[in-house]
Amino acid sequence: MMKKKQIGTLVLAIIVITSLIQCKSTQEKELSPQLDSYFKQQVFNQSDALNEENNPGFSVIITKKDSVLYVGSHGSSNLDKASPITENTIFDIASVTKQLTGMAIALLEERGKIDLNDKIIKYLPDLPGVMNDISVYQLVHHTSGIRDWPALFALKGWRSEEPLSMDDIYEILKKQESLNFTPGTEFSYSNSNYNLLAKIVEVVTDTEFNSWTHDNIFIPLGMENTYYLENNNSEEVIADSYVYTGHDYLPFSNKLSAPGSSSLRSSALDMSKWLINFHSKTLGGNSAINRITHKGNLNSSKTIDYGYGLNITKIKNKKAYAHDGAWGGYRSGTVYFPEESIGIVILSNNGILQPKKMIGDIVDIIFRKKEDNRSNGSDLIEKEINDDFFSLCAGKYEQVDDKGCYLTFFKEGEEYFANAYGKKFKLYAKSDSVFFPEGSNAELVFHLKNGKVNSHTLKKNGNSYLALKVKESKNEIKINYDQLIGDYYSKELNIKYEVKSENGELAIISPIFPQDIILEHSEDLTFMSNSGLIQSISFLEKDDSIINLIINNPRSRNILFERLN
Repeated sequence: MMKKKQIGTLVLAIIVITSLIQCKSTQEKELSPQLDSYFKQQVFNQSDALNEENNPGFSVIITKKDSVLYVGSHGSSNLDKASPITENTIFDIASVTKQLTGMAIALLEERGKIDLNDKIIKYLPDLPGVMNDISVYQLVHHTSGIRDWPALFALKGWRSEEPLSMDDIYEILKKQESLNFTPGTEFSYSNSNYNLLAKIVEVVTDTEFNSWTHDNIFIPLGMENTYYLENNNSEEVIADSYVYTGHDYLPFSNKLSAPGSSSLRSSALDMSKWLINFHSKTLGGNSAINRITHKGNLNSSKTIDYGYGLNITKIKNKKAYAHDGAWGGYRSGTVYFPEESIGIVILSNNGILQPKKMIGDIVDIIFRKKEDNRSNGSDLIEKEINDDFFSLCAGKYEQVDDKGCYLTFFKEGEEYFANAYGKKFKLYAKSDSVFFPEGSNAELVFHLKNGKVNSHTLKKNGNSYLALKVKESKNEIKINYDQLIGDYYSKELNIKYEVKSENGELAIISPIFPQDIILEHSEDLTFMSNSGLIQSISFLEKDDSIINLIINNPRSRNILFERLN
């Protein structure tokens, strides 16, 4: 890790450390017991496995303006050594990384090195022709249409504990022949966008991304324990991450190096300095901070709630800049409330921790607000509705306990609605499968099974009401499975799948999958799957013969496989 002694850095470090030791305001003294109790009773002791003393945990820091309001840590960074987590413990902060990449882009804009309207091939000319019309702006705001690399590698059989580098990611992106959608027409979160932004930073600065961010972001803010891992250094001093099996914790081997989108190492103390900068604007000034917290737009001028690596949203009706992250057993979340100058960072090595829920609960404690009956409860972020998942939910449903009572779900333009008793309600998302109607304290939970959604549960005032989808009458189509079986190959993924029919079932089989992926007929030559990896498969026909198949994943659509036999 590179170290530089600078007067400004030393002064900033002294200020922050002094705040940690001496900042004992009345508010802090009142908050500390409440927060300590909450973390111990409702977070750290949330399961039987967590009742034991030596378990993975977390570190939390809350900032106010340029001071630290609260510091709390629980659990162990390494279970074998029972090493306690502190505010200096280093974690992989996963997708929380993106906001710092966003700052890198903003700083280079300020310096005239990057124009967001430029096409990305100006900087990365070896990208495939299908990406010729994508702008830097569209990478920043996740409107490029570029497929998400985790889905692409998963379809190749890659497992998340196996090594994967930036070079691997760039090479697979160069092989892509199609996009998820026309650039600028949709929002779809894709890690690939931010890896390409890191590559662009390297091109325009002629410096490795790790070195440039170290010198231009981390050191100016005094973030001396923040860095990107180089060459999977086995001697790195970092909290081990753990996944929970239901009985005990197993270590997760983290061999991912994906700078730009993730893989940044940092501590809660360092990330508190980042949050303080939203108030002090020491780095970037008003101009850069305004850039990274500005919402993006689609080609249609529709606003999207995503800035430069930040969700620009509301939490508990308060304006917020937020992001969360997850990788292996690492969990992370940050939020900054600009109107209150309050920041919260949570870093964890416990795979069952829920930073988004924790942040919502912390907000209630900080602002002394009792839990209300609002439909979004204590969740952190009102999410962008997943259009692919909603398409599975769309349709008419009848209440099981109230026959003749119907709810219909549909999309109109770029918005989503429910219709009940002839009245239309706009829908918002808590997650891919949970929605809440505007002006209501109810929430709707849709149930995905075998690639289909045929029911939902309406939850209101502590009660639950099941509804079943009303099936449309269709002429039954008989499919000759023999015409579909065979081997199919994808040039984009460099992988072969076999489609096989056995005992009346159609399935995809491959040595890369732990079990066969069962296909269930949907309509025409389209099938849904029992796998979260593959959402749907469509066979393409020409001259009465099957020539190709198309695989769709929510973040990687329209992947072509050519039939080999």
